[in-house]
Amino acid sequence: MSTPAGWYPDPSHPAQLRWWDGSAWTEHTHAAPPGQGHGLDLRKDAPGGAHGHPAPQDRPAQHGPYGPYGTAPYGTAPYGAGPHGQLSARALATPDGQPLGNLGLRLLARVLDWVLVSAIATAAGWSLVQRMVATMDESLDAVAAGDTTATLRLLEDPGFTAASSSFTFVLLAVSAVYTVLPLRFYGATPGKALFGLRVRHWERPGHPTWGQSILRWVTSDLVGQIVPFYLLLDYLWPAWDRRKQALHDKLGGTVVVRRR
Repeated sequence: MSTPAGWYPDPSHPAQLRWWDGSAWTEHTHAAPPGQGHGLDLRKDAPGGAHGHPAPQDRPAQHGPYGPYGTAPYGTAPYGAGPHGQLSARALATPDGQPLGNLGLRLLARVLDWVLVSAIATAAGWSLVQRMVATMDESLDAVAAGDTTATLRLLEDPGFTAASSSFTFVLLAVSAVYTVLPLRFYGATPGKALFGLRVRHWERPGHPTWGQSILRWVTSDLVGQIVPFYLLLDYLWPAWDRRKQALHDKLGGTVVVRRR
């Protein structure tokens, strides 16, 4: 029987704890609480030891609202005191103690990601951009000459409409690849990585799943392209959310954290 996921003494550094995801050690660590009485037995004759699985010598403490050791992780505000275990105060860290990301840095990361996506999409769809710019220049020249209907004709121009729709498709395709793949394999977009931010599940360390990575993109960039005012609400939501989650974090249960 495999050892359940949780924090256990790091085999290579006994003074710290390392997260075991149920099948393998992860990169997530933090200092062990003083006087910790639980250890690992990795002997071949110990349960799970022959397969390299950690085998606790003692039964781990019950996992309370603050993690497997029953004490609040570093940097967290008290929570879990409500009748159904809801947050009773704004959380500053995940249950296992990883600090939540700063909202200012998250905004800067988002702006940087948007600039990079726009630049890549513009390069990929340069012929479409040129066509739209040329049509708009003609419309502006007509307006300057006194043609007040030129702007309306621009919106009805089939060439401009086709180029604009095609460029929107290119922009969304670039955004999807730029966002989903780095989240799935690295836990962060380039903008987030630059500012020391990562995306993970609220309850456990590790990179987002395929489903979580795709849902974050769909409920942010894709929905925002269809309903523009939604993006404003999405960006503002972490300012009052107890876990600093944006709307696109809610469905997949992800949060943005600071890299350890």
